[in-house]
Amino acid sequence: MVFRAKWMIATATVVAMSVPVLAQDATGQNLDKQLEASASPINLTSLVAAAEADAADCAPAKCTTSASCGDSCFSAQNCCTGWMHQWDDCKWIKIGAGIRTSYNNVENGAANGTDAHDFNVDNTRIYMSGQGHPYLGFELNTDINNAQGFTPDGDMRVLDAVIKVKLTDNINLWAGRFLPPSDRSNLDGPFYLNVYSFPWTQFGMYNIFQGRDDGAALWGQTGGGQFKWQVGLFDGAPAPTTGDDNLMFTGRVVLNLLDPEPGYYNASTYYGEKEILALGMSLFHQQDVNGTAADPRAYTAWNLDFLFETTLDNCGVATLEAAYYDFDDDDAVRDGLPSATQATDGFGSSRQGESYFITALYLMPDTICIGNMSGRLQPHYRYQEYDRSVELAGSRASQWDLGVHYVMDGHNARLTAVYEHLKTIDNDSQGIFRLGAQLQF
Repeated sequence: MVFRAKWMIATATVVAMSVPVLAQDATGQNLDKQLEASASPINLTSLVAAAEADAADCAPAKCTTSASCGDSCFSAQNCCTGWMHQWDDCKWIKIGAGIRTSYNNVENGAANGTDAHDFNVDNTRIYMSGQGHPYLGFELNTDINNAQGFTPDGDMRVLDAVIKVKLTDNINLWAGRFLPPSDRSNLDGPFYLNVYSFPWTQFGMYNIFQGRDDGAALWGQTGGGQFKWQVGLFDGAPAPTTGDDNLMFTGRVVLNLLDPEPGYYNASTYYGEKEILALGMSLFHQQDVNGTAADPRAYTAWNLDFLFETTLDNCGVATLEAAYYDFDDDDAVRDGLPSATQATDGFGSSRQGESYFITALYLMPDTICIGNMSGRLQPHYRYQEYDRSVELAGSRASQWDLGVHYVMDGHNARLTAVYEHLKTIDNDSQGIFRLGAQLQF
């Protein structure tokens, strides 16, 4: 790890200038005997180089072949996927694709009360991004219409359609259809989560499709992504009949205390490629979007999220993520006011209330071969809970997931087996056993 190598510079300097003290190299082995036996001055450069080389053994290979992965032009979430043709550093086009598919065994999920057995195409995405001018770029992505059960048919539809303007080296303006400034999970998207299923505890944020909305956002970063900020105006939910049409404000700030996360998007695991300690906050507000035209009510939501990820001395990777959400419809539902735009989670309950989730993962250090495949196992556990102001029969209350990933190529090639146990407000429970696969190229 880089910060460990920096620590060793300071430690070795003290050792060279004073009485030998206990020190450790990047593998955890004591250096005090080496220092006592050495009759020549300590070579700090060699010591640090050895530490960095040892730490690099734990890190996966990084994508460095595409200009879109760097800071010179535009960062893209799927920078390590796709085919790219490049004329020069800021004139290029790239095409890629992503697929997620799963088998699902749902307890009591069939119409006659028996278990349901279903195969599902969760996502079928085509990525396209490019740049034809030093300060202008674009992103165009599509997905299957019933992605993750969103709508009943399977036609392709527009996912993202964004014009990107680079105002300065650190400030950008995006306009079109894309992910608004929001929580970490939404800015991950399904392919860059650290679990297979999207957290339902954050469903209360209005979107057109797959977390997207039409609007514009101004965003920037300092320290290569050490601190990031995003603010935007989007269409949001439609106003009550004959009511005023107000835009939705969204904003987000992120502070990375260890390695930076450059670009607009993020991930919830980097598989040891980064040392992460990130604190994020997001805010949504739309005036007069609930209730009736005679008695309109506002919508306000805010979120706090946290991500910690570190590579251990044995090259295993420990990850801890947590998020908290608060959704406020200004008591529009609790007062009995009809609201055509009141969000539900598919179980008929309102969104007003508070929720949270916490996830823990451990990427094992050893590579395991299965047939011709090789990868690392990543056991994980997640707990979700939602406390609503109005609890309707059958609404989801809590859920725990226990599963394992087989990680072959980070977010680009991963297999998952997970058991999800859902509990409703009526104390009814349901189990889902899921086998999932995702591939990006």
